[in-house]
Amino acid sequence: MKNNYSKILNIIVSVGIILTLIMLAGLPFILGALSKSTSINIESKYITVMTAIIYICATPYVIALFNLKKLCSHITSKNPFSESIPKLINNIAYCSFSEVILFNLMNIIFYFIFNIYLYAFAILPCVIVSFLSIAIGVFALISSKLFEMIIDIKDENDRTI
Repeated sequence: MKNNYSKILNIIVSVGIILTLIMLAGLPFILGALSKSTSINIESKYITVMTAIIYICATPYVIALFNLKKLCSHITSKNPFSESIPKLINNIAYCSFSEVILFNLMNIIFYFIFNIYLYAFAILPCVIVSFLSIAIGVFALISSKLFEMIIDIKDENDRTI
């Protein structure tokens, strides 16, 4: 049964990585099609800026996904109490906190370029992404410390037996 969980977990993370990379690869084409649409008027010089902003914001997310893939392979292996697991969880936390900073910084740059300052559709994603990223980062830091304590207890238990 444990083997089925590890297969499902690896499939879910792999599908997430593949879909993210496909969407990031297709992003310039999607923005190009939107710029040619009559209802959305985006100048072509802004498409490059928008693509660069989205790629910069997606970088910590993709790094965190690959760290999650490594974490899943470590946890489902024969040694789930590896010393590298807290490091991977810390990397995910750092990626999450850097996502908050990058996303809000890029949104400020984006707002000044397109002159959309305080519209509700511009503020709401900032609040949601910031809250979720901070919550994921705090949870990852707590999980990392908890995992370090578990590894120490297991090592102490192995030495006494």
